Order: sequence, then C-alpha cells, then structure tokens
Amino acid sequence: MLLNPVLAPVPLKSRIRSIEGLRGLAAGSVLVYHTWLYGSPGLQLVDLGPLSRFIFPALPIGVTLFFTLSAFLLYRRFAAAIMRAQPRPSLKKYMRSRALRILPAYWVILLVVAIVFHAALVRESRYVLRLGTLVDDAAALLKNVFLVQNYDPDTFYTGIGPAWSLAVEVVFYLTLPLLVLAAGACASRASTRRGRRLAALVPAVILFLLGLSGELVTAFLFSGPAPSWNGDWHSVLDRSFWSQADLFTFGLVVAVLSVDYEDGLLRLPSWWRRAASIGVVVALLLAGSARLAGNGHLSYYTYEMLAALACGILLTIIVLPAGTRARPGASLLESTLLVRIGIISYSLFLWHDPLVRWLRHHGLTMGGEGGFVVNLLLVATISAALSVITYRYVELPPMRHKGRSAQTPIQVEQAAARDDSWVAAP
Repeated sequence: MLLNPVLAPVPLKSRIRSIEGLRGLAAGSVLVYHTWLYGSPGLQLVDLGPLSRFIFPALPIGVTLFFTLSAFLLYRRFAAAIMRAQPRPSLKKYMRSRALRILPAYWVILLVVAIVFHAALVRESRYVLRLGTLVDDAAALLKNVFLVQNYDPDTFYTGIGPAWSLAVEVVFYLTLPLLVLAAGACASRASTRRGRRLAALVPAVILFLLGLSGELVTAFLFSGPAPSWNGDWHSVLDRSFWSQADLFTFGLVVAVLSVDYEDGLLRLPSWWRRAASIGVVVALLLAGSARLAGNGHLSYYTYEMLAALACGILLTIIVLPAGTRARPGASLLESTLLVRIGIISYSLFLWHDPLVRWLRHHGLTMGGEGGFVVNLLLVATISAALSVITYRYVELPPMRHKGRSAQTPIQVEQAAARDDSWVAAP
C-alpha cells in the first residue's frame, strides 16, 4: 500500500446513493427474473431470444450482489476499528440493530402472505410445492418465523421463497461477531498498520475456506448434477451458510480496502477503473461459460464464485473511485428511480415473489412476449405500492429506535446506509 495524503474520500452522500442504487439494481434484477420464471400461465417460459438464453438466467446474480453488499456494510466499522487500533463497536448494539432491521418487515409480510392471502409456498412432497397457508402446519410456520425452515427437507424453500437466503444472512449476522473477535485477537499481536490490516482480512479467509469446505463436502456426498430446489438434503446443504459462506468473502475484502482508502493509505492509478470494469465483464463472461459448461458441481460452484468476484469488483469501483472524476455507471446508480427502489428494496424483495405466484395462480397473468411485459409492469407496480406502505409503517419505526438521532425518513435511511444493510435473495 502506498501513502497518498492528497487523496480524499468520496463524499458520504454520493456513496449512499450509489449503494442504494446497487440495491435497487439487484432487487430489480431478481424481480424481473421471477416474473419471467413464474409469471406465465402454466409456467411456460417466454422465449425472448438471447434474453431468455443468456441474460435472464443470470439475473439471480442479484442474490450474490446482496451478499457482497451485506458483508461490506456490516464489517467496515469493525474493520476500521481493528485497523486503526480503536475501540470495537458494540456487538450488543450490532445484534439489536440487525434484529430491528430484518425481523419486523419479514414477520409482517410472512403473516400476510401465509395467513391472509394463502400465497405461501407449502411443500407437499420432495418434488411438489403449492401455494397455500401455513396455519395448518404450526411447526412449518414457526420454522419460517424463526428462519430455520431450510434446515429441514420437509420445509425447505417454504413460506416466502426468497427468504431462503435471508436464513443464510441470519447465520452470517450471528457469525460476524465471532469473526470480529478472531480478527481482534490477531490484531492485538500486531504492532504495525500492515499487521492490523492482515488481521482484518482473517474473517475473509475464514469464510472463503468455510464455504469451500461446504462445497467440497456437498459435492462428495451428492455426486451428479448440481442441486435443485427439491426437498432433500442435497439442496439443504447447498443452500446453507456452510456452502454459501465464501460468497461473502469479497465484501469483507472491499471493507478492508475502503478503510485504507479513507485513511489515505491506498493510491489508485488513473487506469484502474477501466481495468476493473474490464475485470467485471471478464468475470461475468467466465461465469456464464461455467454455467453453460454443464450442470455438475464444479461448473455450478465455479459460476457462483466468479459471480461473487464480479460483484466484489463492481462494489470496489463504487466505493474506491480514483480521484474526483466521475465513476463508471455513477449517474445510473445515483438516479432517482434506482435510489428509491433501493430504499424500499427489502420489502420489495419479500413481496414480489409471492405476488407473482398468486397472480398466476388466480389466472391474472398473461403469456407470450407482450404478456411478459404486462406481467412485469403489474408485478412491479403492485409490489412497489405494497413495499412503500411496508417501508413507511413497518421498517422505519424500528429503525428510529436504533439509538440514532435521525428523525426524518431520509435522515434515518441515510444513517442506516452508513453502517447497515439488509439482504434477502431469491
């Protein structure tokens, strides 16, 4: 790392808008994907040419982007304290903040979906899911309430479908304090900034090795094709934090780099943004090639890791711009539309999947290319309306009780964006 005392951090307001834009982009990509996947009557996928063959199947990368954002936003305060030899932020407040940010909206939407509209996913057998209510199965309802449904093949991928990744996130939330303590213990033996930097990278190494071990064990126990969404132990292991842990790695690394950048200890050459942008494209192309190469474990896990690398590089471009010149894609990510989608993205993510399934189940969706456009507009409009209501009346009130002085919705959200993150994925 090279000293560069002239380099100034990017204004916080700009970074908040860019990160919200990334959230909006990720949430929008998954909404489009689910509308394409589940919206047509009879589940007949609409053939949109190259979009259907190459673009739409890759849209779940929004899941990985959310994981990357979560790791970056939640770890950077701890990384800063470790690297600067400052007191560690309160782990108790961190856990309280996580609970207040995630649980209220999830519980409200789950109960409305599962009890009022009977739009929850209910597993009838290993291969069959249907829409229904969880009221008749108290055990399944409780597992979904506490986000442990994916540890049992009989309730795997039930309730709100995208919440499987929220269950992964919860384990990450619980694991992060242990990783911080491990990094702090390593840093206590270091006498230089370089040593503390290496200590701050320990959690990234641990998660990478943990995820790799989970993938190897899963591939060893279950030979053959990559897992699907069936109610079996193959899918349970693959969608567990054990096998998903390495996808958080790059967010932790970017958090460490951002601290050095903000402290003026990281010099970025003028050409690095172009190189990083090319790196994102190359990683995505390689990921796509791995996906098309086959349906085995090797291609599946290679695809996920390359997708995570692309998300990490993209995040680096956003939070570590060189100098004061415009960042690639900044105008798009900081656009009013994407920022507003990013602000309501948590509720949007929880609402849209049950909604598109419910609309299709009641014959309210259309087939064909034109039907896909109509379905997309319908799902996006209704989901956005529900999300605005949920955000205003369910998400914001608990956020005001996190001990922050912010009072207005915008102030609360800006304060949350500095050190907070929600993540849910399909």
